Amino acid sequence: MDLRHKQNLRKDFLENGFDSYVFFTLSGKEEDLAEELNGKYEDIYCLVLRRMVHRSDHGKKWDEQSIMIKGYVFIYVPSNYDIRYIRSDNNPYKILRWKLDLGKLFGDDLAYATWVLKQDGLIGISKAVKVNQKVKIVEGPLAEMEGYIVKYSPRNRNCLVELEFMNQKVSTWLPFEYTDQNYIMDKTDEITENKKN
Repeated sequence: MDLRHKQNLRKDFLENGFDSYVFFTLSGKEEDLAEELNGKYEDIYCLVLRRMVHRSDHGKKWDEQSIMIKGYVFIYVPSNYDIRYIRSDNNPYKILRWKLDLGKLFGDDLAYATWVLKQDGLIGISKAVKVNQKVKIVEGPLAEMEGYIVKYSPRNRNCLVELEFMNQKVSTWLPFEYTDQNYIMDKTDEITENKKN
């Protein structure tokens, strides 16, 4: 798989539009399916949604990646692409469908798939500040998810995000870290970076 070509394809999709689908495979086979299809078809882009996770054991802390939605592979194709011709030689899958058009994503599902594509399949660590004893996300992927954050764990530096995707409720903890950058809050509770001249 030519990584430069795939990144150019991703950029082109974000600039010019795309159709998106979700393939469902066996848990643990997500990366295998995405890698196989990315290598076999040069005009599609496949992503497994991964997230960074804070871990700790006996006082030692580290971050690692884990798959966020097990069994799901996001498929991005040019508009009006016939996905019936996509075949895997090694990994079983089915196209998830609950709407029309052979499972093509629309509405909120397409918005979610677009967010996944913007993050290139990896939900990294967002930056946050404490304002009046509350956590406020100021940068990173969680900044776009503010309305979906239902709970903060400031001590563990994680947010519980709940949203609906493919007619299912998806709940997951996503990490943040406190930033030492200087932010100020205005009267509308908006936070902006305090840049000194």
